[in-house]
Amino acid sequence: MSDIRIALPLGRAMYPALKTPDTKFNDLGIYKANVSVPHKEATATMSKLTEIFKSHTGKAPNKAENTMWKLETDDETGEETGNVIFKATVKNVRRRDGELWDRKPKQFDSKMNPVNLDPYGGTEMYVSASVYTWDAAGKKGVSLQPMAVQIISLVERSAGSGESYGFQEQEGGYEGELTEYKFGDTDETSTVEEEEDF
Repeated sequence: MSDIRIALPLGRAMYPALKTPDTKFNDLGIYKANVSVPHKEATATMSKLTEIFKSHTGKAPNKAENTMWKLETDDETGEETGNVIFKATVKNVRRRDGELWDRKPKQFDSKMNPVNLDPYGGTEMYVSASVYTWDAAGKKGVSLQPMAVQIISLVERSAGSGESYGFQEQEGGYEGELTEYKFGDTDETSTVEEEEDF
C-alpha cells in the first residue's frame, strides 16, 4: 500500500459514479472517476506512474497488467482515438466491526467550494488520486483510487427527454407544468445522504 498522491490532468469523465457508488459488480459499491485525456497531456503522468510501477514490480507495465490507464478506442470502429483513459476507481469496504467504510471521493467546484453533485459522462474535471501499490496471489500491480475531484465543466445526469423514450409531441390532450423532476431522487433520499456524510 502506498500514500503517494497524484493529480491527473484535466479530463473528460467516462461513466462516472461519484455521488452514489456503482453496485452492478460489487454489492458494497464502487466509486468511479475515470477520465479521458488527450495523449499529449497524459504523457507526463503516464511516465510518473510507469516509474512507480517499475519500482514496485521490477518491470514496465504491459497492456494486460496495466490497471492505471488504457488507450481509448472508438466504440463503433474500435480504432484508437488518440486519448488515454486514466482508470481511477475505489471500492467501499466492510470493516471488521461490520460498519461500512464509504470511500466516496470529495467534490469541489472550480472555485474550490465543496459540492455534492451527480456528474455525467463528458464532465470536465481534475482528479486527485491515491497511487495504490498491491501484492495479491503472487501478482503485483498499481491502481489509482480517487480521493477528490474538481469539477470544471459540469454535465448533469438527467432522466432524459421524451424523444429519448420514443415519444412524439401530440396535438391536444393533457399538458402539464414544466418540472425538473429527476427519477429516483426525492427529498427523503437527499436527506438520508446528507446525514450519512456526517
